[in-house]
Amino acid sequence: MFNRPDQSLGWPDFIPRSFIQDASQNIFDSNGTLSVIVSIKDEPTAPFVPKNPFLDTMKRKCNVEENADVLFEVTEAEANEENTRRSRVSVPFHAHSQILQMCAPMLAALVGPREGEGNAVVSISDIRPVVFKYMLLSVYGGSVPEEDLKTYAKEIIDAADRYSISHLKMEAEAAYVESTIITSENAMNNLLYADAKNCALLKEAVMDYFADNGQEAIRGVSFDNFPSHLVTDLLVSTTRRTETRMDDDNYTTMRVSQLRRKLDEKGLDGADGSREAMIAALQNSTAAQPSES
Repeated sequence: MFNRPDQSLGWPDFIPRSFIQDASQNIFDSNGTLSVIVSIKDEPTAPFVPKNPFLDTMKRKCNVEENADVLFEVTEAEANEENTRRSRVSVPFHAHSQILQMCAPMLAALVGPREGEGNAVVSISDIRPVVFKYMLLSVYGGSVPEEDLKTYAKEIIDAADRYSISHLKMEAEAAYVESTIITSENAMNNLLYADAKNCALLKEAVMDYFADNGQEAIRGVSFDNFPSHLVTDLLVSTTRRTETRMDDDNYTTMRVSQLRRKLDEKGLDGADGSREAMIAALQNSTAAQPSES
């Protein structure tokens, strides 16, 4: 077992046989049996504290009539069986004005004075009820199911953009980018849509397609309507493909997700803005920091 005198396995401190056999030590039982008791120390685990229930409580309040003081009536045109006439169907959604004021100011701005003891009633006809349901759920801290987020991505982007629910808009934009393959057939339509809705991530996806598929884009895409103010975005995507090493601190060539993450880490607003706006916010934040002496 031991190759050298200084090599050993286990604990080197042994009890002498004479010590064990010494009756005065009371080591053996009366019948001469040596009992060995092994115990394992149970280390205490870290204390468990349940999470703060506030968020779950908020989500449970979404579209609950009790204590609500705002009633949204969201209407949608619905065709009859012959598809010849369309009737207006109204779907009610209950909300709380204080929550709207804090989390969705533009929705809160639609709420007029209440009539007596009743709720303030707001009619909405520019959003489908299923989309409004998810928008209201997001306002209350809930999450849209992943598949529905992809299915209704553009409608959610439109609604969230209209009512400035920026976090939901970015979630839907990310889902749309992940589920959409940019091709020569849809590249320009997606670019114009992204530019109109100020969707920086979608613009970046289209620019990446142009940078990676130059020949295909030249043959299959009409650039007659290409917005001239987006040339810089195209150059950024092209530069990423040609530069062998990118500077991690260079905001100019950072990806949109990196810029958004840095804004979030610094506690800055504007993550749903354009590349230029995000870069300017980060640069101003860096410039405003006191220099170390």
